[in-house]
Amino acid sequence: MVARYTVDTHNARGEQQKLLELWRNEGVVAHRYPQTQITEAWEQVNASLIKPTRYFDAHARAIEYQPGEKVHGKSETNWSFRNQLFSDELIATMTETSRTGSGCNTLITFEREDNGTRLTLIWQPALKLATSFTAESTHQSVHWTLTNTEFDKQQIEQFFAKRYAYQSTDFADIGDDHTDPFLTRMVHQGFIEKGASGYYNSDGDALQGGHQH
Repeated sequence: MVARYTVDTHNARGEQQKLLELWRNEGVVAHRYPQTQITEAWEQVNASLIKPTRYFDAHARAIEYQPGEKVHGKSETNWSFRNQLFSDELIATMTETSRTGSGCNTLITFEREDNGTRLTLIWQPALKLATSFTAESTHQSVHWTLTNTEFDKQQIEQFFAKRYAYQSTDFADIGDDHTDPFLTRMVHQGFIEKGASGYYNSDGDALQGGHQH
């Protein structure tokens, strides 16, 4: 499955829109950021181990991390957060305020007040997918909108196969190679240590509206 979102942020600096794609295949999930041409993927090795990989689509290059290895200073353990964008743990802290539809078409609205920010999530439990999410405070509003979903298995397999074919480097080996201009440039730009993309992190920072690098 692929789900495409627009993420609109409105604050004192003006309005900004970003795009995000959520790609799921069996045992692997990817977040693609069209603006930066970067795809971040996670493979579920087992119940407690997740293997991250960052794909630089414009360069057909990949940086692989070992399961449990820290990325952005944190090791990956929460599969639902990556697979759903909104983790089971977050949803468990929210209050159900309405429910519409039935069966596979059920939509549930969850709400929560969080340090002056009002969170509203419209959730499709059959797909474990958000159809919209809003975080509003006096200073800023962030709105995620699901624009479309596709279930073309061939398209999804091609998406992952294309990235699996990229030239790959293990994260642990990056510092050993000073002859690769791509790696040198990425390290200097901070793309590898700090991450080049993302509107959120595991601590829920995205609920405050994302950040730029």
